[in-house]
Amino acid sequence: MGAQAITGAFKTVSVAVAEAVAGIAPVGERHAQAGTRLYVNKQTLPKTHLLATLRMRETRRYLSPLTKLALAHDGAIERIETIKLYALLPWHEHIVVEYDSDKEAAADADTGDDVTGTSSMRHVLTATSASARNGIVGIGGVERNTTGGGAHDGIIAKYSITFGPRDEQNAYTTELEAIAVVLRCMPDGLRHREVTVNRSAPQAIAKPRQHSGQGTIREIYKHAERLEKGGNAIKMR
Repeated sequence: MGAQAITGAFKTVSVAVAEAVAGIAPVGERHAQAGTRLYVNKQTLPKTHLLATLRMRETRRYLSPLTKLALAHDGAIERIETIKLYALLPWHEHIVVEYDSDKEAAADADTGDDVTGTSSMRHVLTATSASARNGIVGIGGVERNTTGGGAHDGIIAKYSITFGPRDEQNAYTTELEAIAVVLRCMPDGLRHREVTVNRSAPQAIAKPRQHSGQGTIREIYKHAERLEKGGNAIKMR
């Protein structure tokens, strides 16, 4: 009655106002909730129930709304990222990132610390990069020992990893994952520097924000802390 008194003869407006006042969800939302409840109830039925023995079959001619809902729930939910307000705690110490004008300057830069003269230390330069070609995103890297030439100009190893299709990955998060792979596979007792082509990746590591790739950034900090406890010094350029 209150809604009619406010809106007068506008029946459609009065219905909307009455639903809003009563807290009634729209028709489409109520149907979606009912379909979700039906799907969940069917998946949790005891094996002795008659409906539990039924199986859904897909046809090319028509897919029922319940079948579409089942296909959506059966997707790769673990790949969905929840972006939190902070990637790291505000008082967490951030990794220092130095920017050079080009890759050659970064590769030739001095480490600038007191452990360079220690004979037990090895200096390892790791160059990582991510790229997207032909709809596929992947990473690659080169490990180089800077203390000795060797047969292959000090190159220790080369690697490349394919991450997935372009519509599921992007070069930014893949660049972060490339850095995480290096830190994850690096043993204790090695001197480490990194050269990265994509500047947005080290910027995100130095100042984590509310954007995608937070899980990878947290993993980078986790492995960086592990390596620093083992006597390693990490610099990103």
